[in-house]
Amino acid sequence: MAIPVIDIFAGPGGLGEGFSSVIKWNKRVFDVRLSIEMDANAHKTLELRSFFRKFPVKKAPSEYYDMIMEADPDKREQLREQLFEKYKDQAQEAKEEAWCAELGHKDFPPELIDSRIEKALNGATNWVLIGGPPCQAYSLVGRSRRQWGDQLDNEDKRVHLYKEYLRIIAEHHPAVFVMENVKGLLSSVLDGEKMFDLIKRDLRDPSSVFTEKKSPGYKIFSLTTEATEYDNGHPVYNNDTDYLIRSEEYGVPQKRHRVILLGIREDISVIPGILNKSEKPVTLTEIIGDLPKIRSGINRSFERSEIVKGKKKRIYRNEHDSDKNWLKLINSFRKEIISWNGFAKDYSSAGITTPGNGIGSEFVPCKTPSKENPLFTWYHDPEMKGAANHESRSHLVEDLKRYMFSSMFTKTYKRFPRLHEFEKHSVELLPDHENAKSGKFADRFRVQVPDQPATTVTSHISKDGHYFIHYDPDQCRSLTVREAARIQTFPDNYLFCGSRTAQYHQVGNAVPPYLAVQIAQVVLNVLDKWK
Repeated sequence: MAIPVIDIFAGPGGLGEGFSSVIKWNKRVFDVRLSIEMDANAHKTLELRSFFRKFPVKKAPSEYYDMIMEADPDKREQLREQLFEKYKDQAQEAKEEAWCAELGHKDFPPELIDSRIEKALNGATNWVLIGGPPCQAYSLVGRSRRQWGDQLDNEDKRVHLYKEYLRIIAEHHPAVFVMENVKGLLSSVLDGEKMFDLIKRDLRDPSSVFTEKKSPGYKIFSLTTEATEYDNGHPVYNNDTDYLIRSEEYGVPQKRHRVILLGIREDISVIPGILNKSEKPVTLTEIIGDLPKIRSGINRSFERSEIVKGKKKRIYRNEHDSDKNWLKLINSFRKEIISWNGFAKDYSSAGITTPGNGIGSEFVPCKTPSKENPLFTWYHDPEMKGAANHESRSHLVEDLKRYMFSSMFTKTYKRFPRLHEFEKHSVELLPDHENAKSGKFADRFRVQVPDQPATTVTSHISKDGHYFIHYDPDQCRSLTVREAARIQTFPDNYLFCGSRTAQYHQVGNAVPPYLAVQIAQVVLNVLDKWK
């Protein structure tokens, strides 16, 4: 029988996808029984993926693929409804598994949460809890913006949301849990105490916080480092960074560094193994280089600034977005940039042509991934005949020029330019912002370097693409949702629901499934040895 899994703070389901991808004898070893997520769009994504898993491995119905391979969002939604109507039993199971609920909110009291968990577990006692409590409170970027330094705001309820995770442990006693959070947790301080020490202490003894619960204790393990010694059965590590997983060291094409704790119930006398490092990093171009080439869209251009009621107001004009107009603009930018020192030697004077797929679409027919892709078997589904969620955004004309310069600079110098280097080549490249020369945003236009793992894909990608510029000057754009999903190692048959902004947000908040499946293997080995 498959091992039950409860996934809380699930996001779009990265951890759950990893656990569900452990296959033995052509069956899933782990069974995600309940996924709890508050965001409506992420919940819709979870529900669809849950539906996909209700069928035997590699036996999803053809109608599922018909829906994914529909480029029109309205028609795709109709196909989803028809799909759920035709396969009512699987759809109902998916709706019961994926629950749109906010832990800690008054509308979802503990009694309601507990009843749903108990129903999902159906009497199972040896199960796995996974999830990552919201991390914005611990984020280094968030703390920098608030100018709190390492100190956390005790009034910020997100600081204490880990206790929702802890309460479920105290009440339901999973055999194993996996908790994920941001690197900033290691340096966060609350009322003079390191937040990480506080969380570890509470996880070891949930009854110390929830005194009315008769909860067993837990041993907290690192997934990257073996313990130096044991204190009353509890592992001891030399550094807090021993709990930090650098994803690029484990085959993920991304420099994503996250704190992940493995908790094992005290009655399970098994010492877990650690993750095996990859022989070499997987690079960005190996992962997204085989996706269809598309161009950026154009929305408007800067015309002038005016002072309105004492404040500067930027005036824009709308631009005609077409292949022809884009090509004219891009080639004019390219020609100008080639004339600057350091670029002429790397580029011919011949202009580029428009990528054949325009700005892309919610589905672009093509043959992908290539067999040279290092994660080919992970991404590939023979029923997929192209790339979903692969549509570029529209950008300001002035930003397109910056993108062209940045990508050409990166191709020449093997690194992306800093803002002072924009001004060095052309004052027009510098953004029209008061803080452009402050030094705070020196890496504002960051090209993802092709022969390295990508930088961390964050939820900020949903707001703009300036930190996620494609390395190919001939495409002159930011990354698409599908490219970000490839970097996050979501399989190509994993569809993200909602608007494009919502899709970006989900991808940026996820745990890489390819890392999660490796963690799941460690968990499985623990449970197998215990049995």
